[in-house]
Amino acid sequence: MDSNTVRKKKSHTGLVIAIAAVAVLLIAVGVLIFVMSDSPAKKYEEQLKLAQRYLDELDYDKAIAAYRAAIDIDPKAEDAYLGLAEAYVEKGDLQAAIDILKEGLEKTESVAMEERLKELEWQLAELKAQEQAKLATPSPTPEPAGIGAANWRSGEWTNRDDILPHKNEAGYIVFGAYEQDGDESNGPEPIEWEVLEENGNGTFLVSRYVLDCRPYNTEQTDVTWESCTLRGWLNNEFLNHAFTQTEQGLINTTNVANPDNPLYGTPGGNSTRDRIFLLSVEEVISHYSFSSWYEESQYGYSQELIIPPTAYAKQQGVYSYVIDEDYYNGTKYEGWGDLASENYSRDCIGRGGAWWWLRSPGPYSDFACLVDYLGLAGWFHSNYVDGVLGGLRPALYIEQ
Repeated sequence: MDSNTVRKKKSHTGLVIAIAAVAVLLIAVGVLIFVMSDSPAKKYEEQLKLAQRYLDELDYDKAIAAYRAAIDIDPKAEDAYLGLAEAYVEKGDLQAAIDILKEGLEKTESVAMEERLKELEWQLAELKAQEQAKLATPSPTPEPAGIGAANWRSGEWTNRDDILPHKNEAGYIVFGAYEQDGDESNGPEPIEWEVLEENGNGTFLVSRYVLDCRPYNTEQTDVTWESCTLRGWLNNEFLNHAFTQTEQGLINTTNVANPDNPLYGTPGGNSTRDRIFLLSVEEVISHYSFSSWYEESQYGYSQELIIPPTAYAKQQGVYSYVIDEDYYNGTKYEGWGDLASENYSRDCIGRGGAWWWLRSPGPYSDFACLVDYLGLAGWFHSNYVDGVLGGLRPALYIEQ
């Protein structure tokens, strides 16, 4: 056999080997792609996407099934437990959401899961307290003293002329008018305002009582104070309804800061320029004394923040409650109340407080902070923005 024939055979053999190697590589890649497409991680992601699609379609049962399938694939996946809990929340089953978070917490030790569990446990306790309060039919909240027409210096409120702010005998500023006694036939009653401070913006006022009941935003969606419907209502309908043109001329336009929620990082949005606004968490903390404060969760109790609603606000549906002896001692509802341990004095017994909104963002962008009827407030304490039980304490600056 000559040398040329040997070289040809070697060349042919090398080509065959190269083709075979490429074929093996292609087969291996194909097998790898097939395996990856059928991997647990891929299946897990598919179930999460499927669950989110069902949530967008408001098909909660199918979303729950998809999240459970994801958990079956990866029992230590934080996102699946959190998603499943939210699906139960949207369905209206808080207890099921709490149970699944407890299960997930045992397997993952997730900080986010633990925080969400605390929030849902608080919400469930609130709902149970409301239900028991309705069954208990407590004595009605005494109407706020001194908000009738007799409180106005002329004694004839319904035919008033333009009113300049003045301080009454109780030390509150009287300015503007709004329906408060629940009897619209006798006209609006004068609004009393608590003075928070005097600074370069003017005299900082907040209403003495919870005046009305409206949602922070009319739809359940991500909003900030800048974009919520309540801001528009306060600076238009409320402003024009509660104050005459002359009175409006005394209300300053204020640069309102809206910082992020420091506990959760929820964006507060842009600063705004408002004539009427709500207090922020920072303003509540800086202007009121707290008898107990929980630094880790950034909330506390303040007896000064138990703010009674007007009769009109209660007619509009604001949630309120009269604190009784059992509530004060923590014996009325298991695991709830016990204001004595929060260092409240017995002066709170017999007082009726209401929920009222703050402008600050809650732990999520579709939550807003609030103060509840016990005077509980902070960055942790919040509710859905379309919650219908939240009351209003408008705030403003007037010329000094």
